[in-house]
Formats: sequence, structure tokens, C-alpha cells
Amino acid sequence: MEGVASVGSGPDPVVSFGAGRRPESATQVRLEAWEGPIGLLLALVEARRLDVMTFRLGDLAQAYLEALAGLEGDRLGNVSAFVGIASQLILIKSRELLPRPPEPPPPAVDEPDPEADLRARLVVYRAFRDAGHALDARAAAGLRLVRREPAVAAAAGRAGAAPPTGPPLDAAILTGALAGLLQVIPPPPPPPETIGRVITMAERAAMIRSAIAEAGPVVLQDLLRGVRDRVVVAVTFLALLEMVKRREVAVGQAEPWGPIVVSPVARPVARPAGGARPAEGPG
Repeated sequence: MEGVASVGSGPDPVVSFGAGRRPESATQVRLEAWEGPIGLLLALVEARRLDVMTFRLGDLAQAYLEALAGLEGDRLGNVSAFVGIASQLILIKSRELLPRPPEPPPPAVDEPDPEADLRARLVVYRAFRDAGHALDARAAAGLRLVRREPAVAAAAGRAGAAPPTGPPLDAAILTGALAGLLQVIPPPPPPPETIGRVITMAERAAMIRSAIAEAGPVVLQDLLRGVRDRVVVAVTFLALLEMVKRREVAVGQAEPWGPIVVSPVARPVARPAGGARPAEGPG
């Protein structure tokens, strides 16, 4: 049910309650120069788009109470909304009625600018704030950081706690501690049962040459049969690659993942000086 009330006639305010979720938007006000929700009325006055001196707040309050008297049901929301809006309108109108203080004189040239001083203090505050955020992030990440909890610091300040007074520490103690930190600890010696292992490519290459000299082409897998040491296998393969590079042997593989056959490379026959060809036998 809607309630409507007006005070007098003509420019007097008219207040009506309609359906809506919020009383600020459901309460309609009609003035001489404006009509709409009462919440919008306050917004226009605060934005200086509507002069608060053009209507009387007393007439608006009386019209609101008259409309509220004819409203059925719970009226607490409408009353609280009007109290909040009316208090803001009264504050704005009282400021308009009271004389304003004179404008302060411009600051002298030699006096510090308060705006510049405030800006500099804000810059310092921002630096401390960012540093605090960075330290808090490091502490949250689990990094080794010595810090004092804010609650402990506040409790110590309220209790008037102060560090114990005593003689200052000798500077030689700090110097000795720093010198101890600079010492490099030598690596521990290996245990006596550890035996150094040395294997060279020359030894493995000699083994490959000996196998080829005895049996001709050989299979690399046969040369490494029974070898369990990965270092020996790797050095043998590197020695074989070095022999291929020097054109001592040739390596072939008929099929993927098949046996790797190592064959000796035939050396060219050296010709005698002068370019003479060797004598041929009887034909």
C-alpha cells in the first residue's frame, strides 16, 4: 500500500512510498524544481547539481511524516533511511547558512610549501611500506629472516620494556668471529679403502689393435662381452672413434641395433721414387 502526503499546495514537497527493495529508491519526492527518489535527491545535493537552499527541510520532514503515518506494515526501514538522508541534508544546509571563514593568505616565498612537504612524507611512507611488504613476503616464503612479531613489539612497548644495560662488547670479539667465518674448511681425505681407478684411451686402443691383428674384423660387442664397468665401456667406445678418425679402422653396421663390426683399413702400397711401377710377372 502506498502512502502520499503533501504540505500546503504549490511548491510544498510531496512524499510517496512505492514498491522497491531499498527505501532510498522507493521513496519518491516531488519538489517545485525536481521530482524523483529521495536517495537521488541527496546525491544531487552533494554533487552541487541541486541547491539545498531552494526547498525547506522542515516542510520535507513534515510531508515525510504525514506519508509515513498512512503506511501500513513495518516502517522501521523507511524511518531509518529518512533519518540518515535528512541528517546529511541538514549538515549540508547548515554549512551553507553559516558564514565561511576568510580565505587564508598565500604562503610567503621563503615558507615551506605544506603540499610539497606532505608529498615528500608520502614518498618516504611508501618506501617503508614497500620494504615492509617485501620483508613480510620473504618471511612467508620460509626464508631465513630474523624479525620481531608486531604483537610482541606492541606488548613490549606498552610494558615499557627496554634492553638490559651493560658494558658494550669488545670489538675484537666481532673481528674474531668474522675471521672464523672466512676460513675455508679443506675437503676430508678419502677413506683408505677407496682405490683410484685409471683407464686410458691408449690402453683400450691397443686392445682393439691386438684383437684385429689376431682375428681380423671383430664385433665390438664381443670385445665388451663380460665388461660391467660403464667407464671401461665408454673409454673403449671413445678409443674406437679416435681410431676411425685416424683411419686405422672402419666401422660398419648392417642393420639398426645390429652388431658393430670393426675392420682394419688397408694401407696404400708405397711407390718407389721416380714413379716406376713394380715389375709385372710373365703373362
